[in-house]
Amino acid sequence: LKPDHFGVGQTVDFHVTTKDVNHGFALYDPNMRIVAQVQAMPGYTNVLHYTFTQPGTYKVLCLEYCGLEHHDMNAEIKVADH
Repeated sequence: LKPDHFGVGQTVDFHVTTKDVNHGFALYDPNMRIVAQVQAMPGYTNVLHYTFTQPGTYKVLCLEYCGLEHHDMNAEIKVADH
């Protein structure tokens, strides 16, 4: 997941796809509330538009059990206040 640093008020387009099985791309705010989600599907790209509204560390987690490495599917996004 690159880039992984954005600013409050910035809108980001996440282009979400996969090569293997379906996954759930979930974006959590700094309070661990889901603020956006979309499916990742083989052979198709979904675009998720999200505007960051508060600073902090956002997390991306897989929402759909996808196999033995499901628990390792995570990323962090840092959002700075301008």
